[in-house]
Amino acid sequence: MDLQPVKGTRDFFPEQMRQRNWLFDVWRKVSLQSGFEEYDTCVLEHEELYIRKAGDEISQQLYSFEDKSGRRLSLRPEMTPSLARMILQHQRSLPMPVRWFSIPQCFRYERMTKGRRREHFQWNADIIGQSGVTAEAEILLLLINADPHALSQGLGQHPCITVVNRLHPGQPPADD
Repeated sequence: MDLQPVKGTRDFFPEQMRQRNWLFDVWRKVSLQSGFEEYDTCVLEHEELYIRKAGDEISQQLYSFEDKSGRRLSLRPEMTPSLARMILQHQRSLPMPVRWFSIPQCFRYERMTKGRRREHFQWNADIIGQSGVTAEAEILLLLINADPHALSQGLGQHPCITVVNRLHPGQPPADD
């Protein structure tokens, strides 16, 4: 029996949990102080939800399986499709704009590089139903308020911040 974690995943010992919880607490505090509400979604979704969004590229990175009922399910590789599903499902009852944040655990079967694993957590902040640049500015303000310098002091290393969502259709993703 192999006692190592599955390649690309990790165990969190108490010291690492303290660091992770500290970081998540900073993200939560900044988000809540900025008027965002926390949400979460299922870690399992119908595979089609992800394939419809990104096509073949994402399908190659999904951890997917067929359950005992014959449904194709996937571990979430990112949060945006699940958020869109939630919003569409309840759009008539949600007051707009929606200002939500989450710190989900996500899974992607992709080539691992330094600092990039197949299992990861990410801080998402979304404003839905507000047009103009105000929403984009508010998201950038969250990053500023999180104070990357203080984060690097608290973690003992520089945090990795990557912008993954495109602001406009056809715009290339931001560089890491």
